[in-house]
Amino acid sequence: MDSTLMIDPGSKTIKQIAVECPAAIPVLEKHHFDFCWTGDKTLDVVAAEMGVPLEIVLSELRLAVAERETEQPNWNVTGLDALMRHIVVRHHAYLRNELPLMERLIARLREARGRTDAATVAPLEKVFRFFKRELENHLRKEEEVLFPMIARLEAASVAGVRLPRYSFGPIANPIGVMEEEHDAERRELDKMLGLTGNYSGPADACNMYRICFDRLKTLEADMRRHVHLENHILFPRVEVLENASC
Repeated sequence: MDSTLMIDPGSKTIKQIAVECPAAIPVLEKHHFDFCWTGDKTLDVVAAEMGVPLEIVLSELRLAVAERETEQPNWNVTGLDALMRHIVVRHHAYLRNELPLMERLIARLREARGRTDAATVAPLEKVFRFFKRELENHLRKEEEVLFPMIARLEAASVAGVRLPRYSFGPIANPIGVMEEEHDAERRELDKMLGLTGNYSGPADACNMYRICFDRLKTLEADMRRHVHLENHILFPRVEVLENASC
């Protein structure tokens, strides 16, 4: 049993629980506890706000950790290079496949329902296209610039040699840019959430609506896990590594 779940639920934030107990993430998602974007409230506070009995959440968390604690890498201690590979293979690859597909699906939805649902479908298509373009640029910057820099930093640390120095200053600077872009991505996701009525659609929603909105919901869930790994685990570990050399 993971000791982090044997504590007073008023002393750990949702974000801390997700960082320290990755196996708890599916339970947090099940109850719509946002561990990524707004994860700074404690478990007891969030449970009360969402109207979920705290004892039920704690029971489910303990069960999830007991069942899965040996199945997931501990990203808090695993090598940074392995963590970045996981992010690229699991999350970046998913987005590169899903974003073009979703763009085509939303275009088909606009063709089918553009006149009937003009207030929803056309704005959704516009927001999604912007989101897709910005996110694809973001992935490219991580893979071609930031992640290789982090890999060099870790390799130097492991070898016990002087860490590389960059003209832009500490690596916290480009990391800060990535975090700002994560915030911008969240704002676009929030726009799509509002336009789709929390991914519900109109009362007479056709099958195309269901397919599009289900996939948007899945995309948002994957983004939450993706950004969590970077903002709350990878980036803080990189800054600790760099600061330790100062």
